[in-house]
Amino acid sequence: MKNLSLTVLLVLVSGVSNAQLLDAVALDSVRTYRKLDRALREPDQVYRLDLSGQKLKTVPGEVFQFKNLNALDLSGNKIKQLPDSLGKLVYLQEFRASRNKLTVMPPSLCKLVHLKRLDMSRNALEALPNCIGALTQLVSMDLWDNDLADFPEEMSKMKALRFMDLRAIQFEVPEMEYIQELVPKAKVYFSQPCNCGM
Repeated sequence: MKNLSLTVLLVLVSGVSNAQLLDAVALDSVRTYRKLDRALREPDQVYRLDLSGQKLKTVPGEVFQFKNLNALDLSGNKIKQLPDSLGKLVYLQEFRASRNKLTVMPPSLCKLVHLKRLDMSRNALEALPNCIGALTQLVSMDLWDNDLADFPEEMSKMKALRFMDLRAIQFEVPEMEYIQELVPKAKVYFSQPCNCGM
């Protein structure tokens, strides 16, 4: 426990001078900021920011001042579009934007090459961007309850992917087989196949 506290302290101190990509233990140990005004008082200390359930219609521009941000939660808001500036959060490892009104997963998301967990469930996404294959460190992708119909071949580059939730999306059996072939090492969760073409 003492070593863990020392690790977190060293990370926080070093983060003041230059941006920091935290390891999993340190990221789970840092403080979660839930109020933007408080986070803005000590921007270099903000590694984890939770703005879920705050009725936001857009992503606040202030978020992009947090150069050390490793985890961002925007779930349960009313956001219709993610800004291109999302790609500036280069140290982001966890991004959650479930339960919003998103119809597009922007290509800027593909710039988050350190991303390990992505949750965009319960939106109205229709397709994944072709550049999604750039997320080679992504382990978990939750896309449950969207309107997805297009899965690019570039997904085959996502070698780290181990979990993908596609439940509550209508697929026929051949589509399900194609998706599973793209990410053979991942456990893909589907709902029962539809007989849409019957």
